[in-house]
Amino acid sequence: MPTEWAYLSATRLLAVMAAGQLTSRELLEYYRQRIEQYNPQFNAVVATAFDAALRRADQADSARRNGESWGPLHGLPMTIKDTFEVQGMPCVAGAPALAGHQPANHAFAVQRLVDAGAIIFAKTNVPLYAGDIQSYNKVYGTTNNPWDNSRTPGGSSGGAAAALAAGFTSLELGSDIGGSIRTPAHFCGVFGHKTTYGIVSSRGHIPGPPGMLSEPDLAVPGPLARSAEDLDLALQVVAASGPLMSEHWSLTLPPPRATQLQDFRVLLWLDDPLCPLDENLKPVYERLHQQLQQLGASVTLGAPDGVSLSRFFPTYMSLLGSVLGSGMKPGQRRMMRLMGGMARRFGRWLKSGAYGDEFLLGMGQSHADWVKRSEERHRLSESFSKLFDDYDVVLTPVAMTAAFRHLQDVPIQVRKLDVNGERRNYSDMFMWIAPATLMGLPATSAPVGQTAAGLPVGIQILGRRYDDRTTIEFARLLEQAGMDFRAPPGLS
Repeated sequence: MPTEWAYLSATRLLAVMAAGQLTSRELLEYYRQRIEQYNPQFNAVVATAFDAALRRADQADSARRNGESWGPLHGLPMTIKDTFEVQGMPCVAGAPALAGHQPANHAFAVQRLVDAGAIIFAKTNVPLYAGDIQSYNKVYGTTNNPWDNSRTPGGSSGGAAAALAAGFTSLELGSDIGGSIRTPAHFCGVFGHKTTYGIVSSRGHIPGPPGMLSEPDLAVPGPLARSAEDLDLALQVVAASGPLMSEHWSLTLPPPRATQLQDFRVLLWLDDPLCPLDENLKPVYERLHQQLQQLGASVTLGAPDGVSLSRFFPTYMSLLGSVLGSGMKPGQRRMMRLMGGMARRFGRWLKSGAYGDEFLLGMGQSHADWVKRSEERHRLSESFSKLFDDYDVVLTPVAMTAAFRHLQDVPIQVRKLDVNGERRNYSDMFMWIAPATLMGLPATSAPVGQTAAGLPVGIQILGRRYDDRTTIEFARLLEQAGMDFRAPPGLS
């Protein structure tokens, strides 16, 4: 089997299969061989269902020969982040307490993929309850970044991004509340899309608990891939009226605002006093600025007028805390309020993370307090949306660093990262992703180069609510201009 199957896009693989040059079974067998060869190094794939997948692949091949189509993903093998329930496979979400959880049904977004013809053959690794920007847990162990085994692929969709970078799959379904799609895409040099809040249902995602019917605040599912075209392909499959909506509702996303770089109005926001960047990222972003200008885009460099990360991050941390605190017992929530009060009073001397008090207090806040914070969110969103009258997209960093070395030996709340010779709080990694999450905006993470040390660097492309196809189209145009996926060293 030729090695080029590993890094063909999903769109290209579907075309090759439709042309009769490749079968679903052959592609699935190829992925199995590649996973057997490389997964021991990376531990991206943590559970498989090859027997059932091969049966479905044979059915897909038979249907294709008979001129039948199951949909836009007909016979495409793919992996799924192990926070989504997939019938017939474990859904552990990195938690020992769920090691035996075998869902009876697909998650809503997974069912959309299956109904479109996809073949789910494996699950990819995540941190405990998807609660970290590294991907490791006591059930399945640590996932390594295919660019450097000593570094994390990110989290919580770290196994998903690593599987794509290693050529184990062409398409993935991830989820994002704290950059969990965008950061792994940035760390592994792949594409990822955080969808507009509400256009893809989270039902069947853990956390919340198995069987939860309501949609969580802030969190969204979204695709990861090695091409922007594949993000759009998957988006149009999974974006739909969710189970809490009337059957009479429908969703139609607007087309991209522009289809040529020279027609895009771009705000390039790269600096903020709350979260300075690692110096290793800056040359990549400077080249991006130059390339955009050379390609004819209208580029404005600088922060939006009157806007800084400090306007968004406290509210984001408070609402994020409320999501994570919703599963706690009353006594635990009271303890979080007490700790939050201590952090507010003594945080400066303890050198705790910026607005860590907001996070802790958010975990124990009353509903009345949540309503006030949510109103702050909507006021910020209303103000920020006016920016898109003047710009089609806003480009920002995804995180303050490229992929960092595994850091598991101390509790998450006291972890520090070395950035430009300073010890920075681990929670600073959430700062650049916070605005899009807080305001429910679409945000595409796209690779734009590498550091001098050869680590991938991504850019975050923000758009107005429901302009998901605009941010993905901008990523596609960057890809077309040479800012595309590159295979990690030693893989082909």
